[in-house]
Amino acid sequence: MIPARSFPVRSALVLSALAALVSVSACKEKSPEIPDAAGLVAPAPTETAPATLTDFSQCVGCQLTAQQTWTFQGIYRDDACTDPLVQQAPSACAPVPGLGSASVTYVEEVGGRKAGEVANVELTEQVAPTAARFRKSGTKCVRADESAVDLTPAGCAGEKVCRDASGALACANCRTFPNGCPDFEESRIYAAVNDPAIKKVAGGGGGGGNLARLRQCCAALAAEAKRMGSSPEAGMLSSAAAQCTALVTAAGPNGTAPELGAIRTALAGRNVPAICAGF
Repeated sequence: MIPARSFPVRSALVLSALAALVSVSACKEKSPEIPDAAGLVAPAPTETAPATLTDFSQCVGCQLTAQQTWTFQGIYRDDACTDPLVQQAPSACAPVPGLGSASVTYVEEVGGRKAGEVANVELTEQVAPTAARFRKSGTKCVRADESAVDLTPAGCAGEKVCRDASGALACANCRTFPNGCPDFEESRIYAAVNDPAIKKVAGGGGGGGNLARLRQCCAALAAEAKRMGSSPEAGMLSSAAAQCTALVTAAGPNGTAPELGAIRTALAGRNVPAICAGF
């Protein structure tokens, strides 16, 4: 038999247990948020878009872009070292210069120009990056070794040189670094020059001037052929351009327009670039 006075004790124990259970449930339902060390709840991580940068002056190589100048540094277009080329090295982030009238510093003596002389001359055309270049070595004219130099792609005047998605040198579709900077590159551009002070000596009385125009004609024919695509007319112009270039090279510094009679015959009656008129 259970003593009568034990019932109040057991009832008290049961009530105490129920009260504790209710208190724990209430705590679970209203648990407060615990702030971080800064007193703020950290936001959930979200994906971030690639960086975009419109102020290219913040990119490496753009902060110290200096004004570039055209110079003659002993590089020639022909294997007789009579047709000088001028050059410029646009810095990374600097636009490629255009041609036409320009100030040239003759670092080395050539023709009637002395070393250190500065003159305003006419730059007639950009020399293709794949074209051979030469320089004097004693009494010989040898191939210029510039394999480590990145040459400016053709048709980039006014644009910045960069690497495209495939890593090739270009001036469009530049690949971009994670910080938003395009992969700009320094390069070197070569241009043919029409300078009477040089041609007067090296050209033997005017032939050099004619050859400068004829080279422009050759380049214009090739460009027109490329523009026309795969048509028969394009094939004819492309063949004429190749023949034109070969004849100009063979003519040498004293060549004149009459030496290209074969080209005139091939182009007779056809719609040719204006620069080719008169030959």
